[in-house]
Amino acid sequence: MTIQHSTITGADLHEPKGVATAANNTVYVANGSASGAWTPLSRYLGAYTGFDSTTPAYTHSTTTSDTVLNNTFTATENNGFTVLTSPNTRIRYDGTETISVNVLISLSTEQASGSNKEVEWALYKNGSAITGARSLRTLSSSSWGSITLSGFTELSTNDYLEIFTKADGASSILYASIQLSIVGTKK
Repeated sequence: MTIQHSTITGADLHEPKGVATAANNTVYVANGSASGAWTPLSRYLGAYTGFDSTTPAYTHSTTTSDTVLNNTFTATENNGFTVLTSPNTRIRYDGTETISVNVLISLSTEQASGSNKEVEWALYKNGSAITGARSLRTLSSSSWGSITLSGFTELSTNDYLEIFTKADGASSILYASIQLSIVGTKK
């Protein structure tokens, strides 16, 4: 007698292999060799530099070359990521599977003093700029503004991300806040 899965009801239904010990928010992924494993549905990081527009949370001296921001991030969620402070502020991916990520960064900035400056921000992966992940804004003194930087890339174990900046002349840039969000899904 042939029984169709779609006609099984009630107590005769069974859960997928290994579900009793699977971690929350994981899915079963086949490996192509008649087996598979439970893996996280997604990886994510939420992090921020505290907000303070009176005595800015972070000040960075820009030059005409890309330099890494070295602010202090506080992680609110860090499923699969670690915030590092040495040698620079870095977000390192600690998962074992390769993931595709969407990175979103929001900066609240102002130039400390002097004439207007064209300031650029770029997202870097493992020391190299990510193509298409660069934004530009004119900053002036005594005028806070917001900038959004986003990018897409793939991350493997121990890959890291950094935020770089440069300007069309040396300047001190004040940051009232920096918000960072990374959402990744298995490839």
